[in-house]
Amino acid sequence: MNPLTMPPAERDLPPGRAARMRAEVLAAARGSRPRVPRRLLVAAAAVLTLLAAVAVSVEVRREDSTQILAMGPGELDGSLRGAAQRCLEWARPNGPGGAPDPQFVPVSLADVAIAARRGRWIQVLFLNRAGYLGCEASLDHGRLSSGGVGGEAWPHRGWLPGPVQRLSLSSTEADGGSVSVLGRVSARVARLVLEHGNGRTTTARLRDGAFGLISRTDDVGEDAELVSYDAAGREIDRRRLFAYGEQFPHCYTDPAGTVIYGDPGPDCRPADPWNR
Repeated sequence: MNPLTMPPAERDLPPGRAARMRAEVLAAARGSRPRVPRRLLVAAAAVLTLLAAVAVSVEVRREDSTQILAMGPGELDGSLRGAAQRCLEWARPNGPGGAPDPQFVPVSLADVAIAARRGRWIQVLFLNRAGYLGCEASLDHGRLSSGGVGGEAWPHRGWLPGPVQRLSLSSTEADGGSVSVLGRVSARVARLVLEHGNGRTTTARLRDGAFGLISRTDDVGEDAELVSYDAAGREIDRRRLFAYGEQFPHCYTDPAGTVIYGDPGPDCRPADPWNR
């Protein structure tokens, strides 16, 4: 006989009962986990996949709807700063075969005058005493995937062809859609507006002789115009945005009367001084 406080010996238990008790005790000690039917595991995996797809879709939509306009290096966010740094890597003094690149202008991150992000498309405009460098880049899920640069040494740094000079233009369509425009302005310009051609307008930001704008809507027409106003609100200049062959709507002369922009003609106007 065994004392009542001691468990019965295995030999006193019914056949197989000892083994079952030992297995149950070990299972309890390990903290046995409930079995999940395979179909539930598969369903859970499908839900996780769907959630990941939704997250990517939301991120893409957020990326497509982003609009950022930074005036100067101090306003750059992470995406614009990364694009500007990549632009500096793309800008090389020598082109294919080691020949000097005529479009190369030495610039630095401190020379960023305007940077614009419209959805996945980024533009950066560098301005300094040597010239300007324009750069475009595209984002793919937050990573820079492609782009290019182009620039020019100033032919007449201290003068503008009128109150405004467009230096960089990006659009979703050949002549319209959603646009972003970067350039420089003279001190006469107190307000610069893009007229879409359908009654809508977008006002540019101005700072230190530079301007930048991103259209608020995607309905900019091929007959859109950049319109400049002085401090009194008077219109002082109007020119077509997509007039690629008419970058200079008139000829412009320096104080000595020398034509420095456009072709000589009877309707030349004084060039506007530019300081930055």
